[in-house]
Formats: sequence, structure tokens, C-alpha cells
Amino acid sequence: MRKCKCCFACFLMSLCMACMGTDPDEGANLQVGDALPSFVVTMSDGTSVATSDLMGHPSVIVFFSTSCPDCQKELPEIQRLWDATDRAEVPILLIARAQEKADIERYWQAEGFSMNYSPQSDRSVYHLFATSRIPRIYISDRKGIIRYIHTDEVLPTCETMQEEIRNSDK
Repeated sequence: MRKCKCCFACFLMSLCMACMGTDPDEGANLQVGDALPSFVVTMSDGTSVATSDLMGHPSVIVFFSTSCPDCQKELPEIQRLWDATDRAEVPILLIARAQEKADIERYWQAEGFSMNYSPQSDRSVYHLFATSRIPRIYISDRKGIIRYIHTDEVLPTCETMQEEIRNSDK
């Protein structure tokens, strides 16, 4: 029995380490002031969204995994933002980090989420932005310039993101 408890503890620690780190810039490929990279994703409703579709609007891009404890804490805040935002004026993209639609859909249903998301079978889109740490939240301005980046170091509230969106629109 002792061996099982030890293995379980090691498993939990490795799961947490997949999301966390000690340096908020750890794994970052992009910094505040950089332009959004070029990408195209297919959303859970079948629509495609490209970087060019985000131009002309402030936007929010969220990278997540439903197995990440910090993502589980942050996704309700993203849902609040989703519900409070005119997404025609402020696109919000949720992009999975190597997670299939069926797994996300089960989690969405259990949590009562209504957000559209892009399931990804790999990390190719994620790697345009970073190599480690989730959640990752990027808020960009109308020109596609990143104005705010959040990681698991300090998870933003809906109100914080709303303020940053307003500030990025100036």
C-alpha cells in the first residue's frame, strides 16, 4: 500500500509540474510588444479562425488543457469573460494544448461551459507562442500586437482581463 501512495504522489507532482514553473517567462517564445504569429485554427463549431481575422479588434487567446489544475481554476474566469464580451468586437480564442475534442467536450459538459474552442492533436499552434506553461493568456491590440501575457504565475480575473482589453484598445 505504501508503494501505491508514493506512486500516486509522484504522479500528482508530475501533473502539476506540467503546468507550473518558477519563472513567468519560462518557455515564452513571444513577449509583450511582439506581433501575434500567423496561424489558422478550426473551432469546435467547425469555423476557422486565422490571425488575420483578429486584426482590427483587441483579442484574447487562451491556451489550456482540461487536465491542468491551474487551467481548471482559470477556465471559469474565461467563461465569465466570454459571457460578458461582445466577441464580434473582442474575439476570444480558446486553443487546447494537445487535447482532443472528445476529452474537452466531456469537461465542458461537466462544468457547464459554453465557450467555443479549438481542439489540437499536437502542440504546433501552442509552440508558436510558447514551449511550456499553461494556462497562457495573450491579450492583443487592434494591430495584433501583444499587450498582456498571463501564465499560471498570477491568474487574472475576468475584471482584470476586461480592463486590459480596454487599455489595449487605446
